[in-house]
Amino acid sequence: MIHAKVMKHMVNKFKQLIQEGLVYMIANFKVTSAMNFRPVEGDKIINFLHTTKIQEIKGLKNITIAEQSFMFCSVEVLSTRDGQRMYLSDVIGVASYIGNIEETETTHRISKIRDIVLRIEDQKVNIRLW
Repeated sequence: MIHAKVMKHMVNKFKQLIQEGLVYMIANFKVTSAMNFRPVEGDKIINFLHTTKIQEIKGLKNITIAEQSFMFCSVEVLSTRDGQRMYLSDVIGVASYIGNIEETETTHRISKIRDIVLRIEDQKVNIRLW
């Protein structure tokens, strides 16, 4: 699995060309090293360009592609990721507290945040959503 990215100013160009659940051939893209906030554990990312071409592949039979992919981590693994901003973490837990949405000023803009407490494996884990 690999992470792909479309820059904000090109979203309208590609949004109507891609439909969830279909298979495509993608050409003319750039592969770079993944930076922050990786949704998958890979070190590369596909970047769509203005010249990227997308073509639906029709008539495929007997091909199974997972619609979702999760790599659930334990509390122990989650604790090793405390303070790191590289990988997004998949967990299953019970929300024991959901705070109000608040605004905070960052370097470049005002961001909305929400604090949540999850109960995972009988432990409480504090999470901040941005």
